[in-house]
Amino acid sequence: MPTLVLVRHAQASHSYPDRSRPLTEAGRDQAARLGEALAREIGTFSVAVSSDARRARQTFAAIMARVDVADAWRERGLYYADEEDVIELARSFSGNAGLIVGHEPTISSAGYLLAREEDRESVARGVGTATALVLGFCGAFEGLAPGSCSLRVLEIPPTR
Repeated sequence: MPTLVLVRHAQASHSYPDRSRPLTEAGRDQAARLGEALAREIGTFSVAVSSDARRARQTFAAIMARVDVADAWRERGLYYADEEDVIELARSFSGNAGLIVGHEPTISSAGYLLAREEDRESVARGVGTATALVLGFCGAFEGLAPGSCSLRVLEIPPTR
């Protein structure tokens, strides 16, 4: 079953211009633990894309250090993307597993739209930092449609 994983970046500092905000120490730990969880759950991604914001890039790097990825890049447009943009990007993927690291409320909104109605409650009010929405579906990425995916939520709380 193909899988799309949508990730909200880990915990970030607040005292910087928004696009430049780095991960906190707790955020770096969260990102590493999220990478470990995704390595256990998924292992290999055909495609992985990250927002170009510093906190997303740092989360992405921590995940990439722990999983295998065939094709990875940064997408400047993810910083301002809405849920439809994220879904459209995912529809361009191929292979068995894709990863997108981005921002709230876009990540939870895209997950909400793609999830089956019975799975939506867990993301209806947004998601915390270092949360992965694991969406399973039948068919090809190009066929992703609202309500077509099973949804599991992996939350990595800060420990510091």
